[in-house]
Parts: sequence; structure tokens; C-alpha cells
Amino acid sequence: MFKKDFLIVWFIATLVMFGMSYLWHGVVLNDYMFIKLPFSTFLLLQGIVYAVISFVLTFVYHYTHIQRKMKYKGFVIGMVLGFFIYLIAYVLGISFKSGQIDYVVVVDFLWQMFEQAFGGGVVGYTFVVLERVRLLSDVS
Repeated sequence: MFKKDFLIVWFIATLVMFGMSYLWHGVVLNDYMFIKLPFSTFLLLQGIVYAVISFVLTFVYHYTHIQRKMKYKGFVIGMVLGFFIYLIAYVLGISFKSGQIDYVVVVDFLWQMFEQAFGGGVVGYTFVVLERVRLLSDVS
């Protein structure tokens, strides 16, 4: 089941989405000051969460076969996954701050969809690059 390409794509997608989350919540919004856990524990848990998210994204991308060629398949899968992840977090009340204003919820929701869509794009692009590298190495 786990081919080398799958593991490479999974690892790269995890790093990219974790980095984007750190940039958004740590630098842009400065949300990390509201965390009650020790920071290293939070980063470890966040890394595990993004490893699971990117695994699901990579798995669905790799094992979903669409009848016709879809150029932005990774972006679409990522956006749908981001939508559902945010809905789950919103329903469970998982947030850095309590009592958020409606427009903050909307911005957070859009960011989550963008982040997962970008991660899906990275998954799709990395699979294409690895396939082309394999084809080039087979030719020579």
C-alpha cells in the first residue's frame, strides 16, 4: 500500500501545511499566546494532527480515480477536506479564543479551506513531479 512516492508526498504535504498553520496562527494572528498547554506539547500534537490530515489528503488523492483527467484534483479534495475539518472543529468548539466574532469565524473558515486546498495542490504537484522524474530516469 505505501509506496515510496506516497510516503514522500505525505511528508512534504505535512511539512507545508504545518508550516502554513504556524505562519498563520503564530505570526499573523499571534494565537499561540492563548494556548494553555506547554508550547512543545502543542507543537507535537499539531504535528500529529497535520500528519493525519495530510495522510488522508494523500490517500484520497492517490486512490481516487476519476473518469476524466481533472487538472486541479488535489485543490478540490483539499478544499472539501478543509471544509469538513473546520466544521468538526467549530461544532466541537475547538478554538484559540472564546467568543469569536462572526467575521473572525468566516476568516478562520476560509483560511482552513485555503490551507487544505494548498496542501492538496502540493500533493497533486508532487505526485506529478515524481512521476516525471521516474519517466525521465526510465528513458536514460
